[in-house]
Amino acid sequence: MPVSAKQRKLLIATLILLAIAISRMLLLNRLEMNHDEVWHVWQTSGSFDDAMRWLPYDWPPLYFVILWGWQKLVGMHPIMMRLLSVLIFMLASALTYRLGRRMFHNENAAWGLTLAYATLGYTIFLSTYVRAYVLMLLLLPLALYLVLRYFDRPSPLRAVLVALAMAAMFYTNLTAVVAFAAIGAVMLVFYPRNIWRWWLPGMLALVFALPEILSKVELAGRRNAGLGDVLPPLPQGLIDIVLTHLGHAAPVLLILGVCSIAYALWRRQNLKMGLILILWLLVIPVLLYTLDSVIGFFTPQYAWWITLGLAMALAWGFGYLPKLVSVILGVLLIVIMLIPMSKGNQPYEELKYGIPTLPFEQTFPVVADAWQDGDVILIDPECDCGDHYVWDYFQEVYFEYPPHHISQPDDSRRIWYVHRPDANDVALESTLEETHLRSKYIGPWQLFFQLYEAPPDPIGIAFENGLRFHGLEVLDQNDAPMVQPLVYREGETVNVRLWWSLDQTIDADYSITLQLLNEHGLIAQSDGAPQTISLYVGSDAPPSGTSQWQTGQYYVEQRALTLPYPTNRAEYILYLGVYQWWDGVRLTTEGTNADDLLPLLPVAIMAW
Repeated sequence: MPVSAKQRKLLIATLILLAIAISRMLLLNRLEMNHDEVWHVWQTSGSFDDAMRWLPYDWPPLYFVILWGWQKLVGMHPIMMRLLSVLIFMLASALTYRLGRRMFHNENAAWGLTLAYATLGYTIFLSTYVRAYVLMLLLLPLALYLVLRYFDRPSPLRAVLVALAMAAMFYTNLTAVVAFAAIGAVMLVFYPRNIWRWWLPGMLALVFALPEILSKVELAGRRNAGLGDVLPPLPQGLIDIVLTHLGHAAPVLLILGVCSIAYALWRRQNLKMGLILILWLLVIPVLLYTLDSVIGFFTPQYAWWITLGLAMALAWGFGYLPKLVSVILGVLLIVIMLIPMSKGNQPYEELKYGIPTLPFEQTFPVVADAWQDGDVILIDPECDCGDHYVWDYFQEVYFEYPPHHISQPDDSRRIWYVHRPDANDVALESTLEETHLRSKYIGPWQLFFQLYEAPPDPIGIAFENGLRFHGLEVLDQNDAPMVQPLVYREGETVNVRLWWSLDQTIDADYSITLQLLNEHGLIAQSDGAPQTISLYVGSDAPPSGTSQWQTGQYYVEQRALTLPYPTNRAEYILYLGVYQWWDGVRLTTEGTNADDLLPLLPVAIMAW
C-alpha cells in the first residue's frame, strides 16, 4: 500500500523525536548528580510548604513546584529526577518544530531547527540536568512561538497566552529577562512597525509576574555582593560561551553553522534572519558583558538562551538545500547528537559542564548491596566527602534504613571507613586496625569505602593449646551472610567462615574439623589445616600453619561442606573440633561434648 505524504511526515517526526529521546535516555544511568542538583531534590523532598519555605532566595518557585510534584509521583531516585528533564525537553523539541514552521515557513528548516536545538552539547547536558534551565529550554521556544502568532494576528486571547508564557519564564529563572530581550529583538526585525502591540501582552506579563518581581527587589543588593569577578577579554568570553554551548562536536557544528548562514545569504532567503542572529548572538552578549558588574549574567550557564540562537544559525539554510543534502545533514546531526552515548560514564566530564561532583551514584548502590544489619559508617575528618545534605539524600535513595554514623572506632562489628587513600587521619586508621581486619573496598579514590571487620565474638573461646575461637559466619554462594534458621536443600554447599586468634605462640601445627552430625551419624565434614584467607583483596592469605601465627591479630579461614545428594530430610548440628594431626587427639575447651566437639548451630536439610 503506498505511503501518503501525511504518513511519511508522521514517520519522519517519530524517528527524529525517538532519536532525541534515545540520545538522552541512555545517559540517565551514567551521570552523577552534583551538589546543586541534589540540593534541588533534597529541598523539595518534604511537604509543599517546606519546599516553598526552603526555596533559595535567588530562585523563583515554578521549577521547584514541578519537581516537588514529580517526586511525589515517582519518588526521588536520581534517574527518575533526570527523566523529568528529558520529558520536558521532548516537549521543547515539539515546540521548536512549531516555532521553526512559523519562523521559516519551511518543513525542512523546521526539522533542521529541531535537530540543531537537540544536538548542541549544552542542550543535551541541560536536558539531563536536574535544574530549572531545562524548563527554560521549553519556555523560550514556546514564548517566541506564541509571540509570533500574536503579532501575526493580534487578539486578547493570544496576548494572554504570551503573557502567561513570559511570566512562567520569570517564575522559573531570573535570566528570563535576557531571553525577553532576545524575543524583543526578533519582533523588532520581523514587525518593526507593529512593535507598539507589545503593550497588551507586556502589561499582562508584568501583572502576572508582579508578585515575584516584588519578592526579588532585595535580590539586587545581595547579588552585588557576589559580583566583580574578572571577566576574560570580550572576544575570548564570546568564543568560550559559543564553544561551550556547541559542546562535544563544536568544530563540526561551527562549520555547519557558517555554511548554513553563507548558503542562505547566497540564496537571499529570509534575510531578516541575518539581522536576528546579529542581535541574538552578538549584540545581546556584548550588552551582558558590559553590564556584568551589575547583573552578573555573562557566563555559559546563564547564557542558556543562546542555544536557540545557535540552532537558528544552523537551521537558516537548511530549508533551502536539495532534499538529499538536507537528509544527509539531518542524519549527521543525529549522529552528533548520539556521540555522548559513546563516552562511557560521566560523558560530560571532558566538557566540564556543571559542578565537579563525587561519585555517589557509582558507589552507594554497591555499598548498599554489601550492607549488613549493624554496619556503621566512619568518615575520616580529613576527607572532603560531600555536604551532609548530599549524604542524607543518597542514603535515603539507596538504603532501606538510614545508616548509623560514628565519629570514632567503636565495638561495631563492621565499620565502613570513608576516606581518601594517602590523605587521611593515620592515627584514626591505626586505632581501627587494632580491633578490626581490613576487608573489601568499594569506590574510587574520591569516595573510598574501606570495610573493616571484627570477629563475631570478640571475646572468644580459648582452647587448651592457646588457640582462641572467635565465632563463625555462615555465608551463601555470594559470600553474603545467612541468618538462622539455616535450611539447605540436598546437594547444596554449606560455606562457613571461622575466626581465630592466639593467646600465646604455638610450636605445633594443629588441624580443624567441621562436622554435620545428628544422632544417626555424620553427613558432611571438612578436615585439615586452617584454610586461611585474606579478607582484603590486596593482601596474600596468612600462613595456614598455626605454628606461624602471631599473637595480637585475627586469622580467618573459610570452609565448605557439601551435602550429599540424594539424602533424607533431617536436622543436624554443626560441630567444631581442634585436633593434633599426628595422633588425632582432640583438644578441649569449655562447652565441648564427650567427643571433644564444640556445638555451633543447628542446620536443617530438606528433601523429598
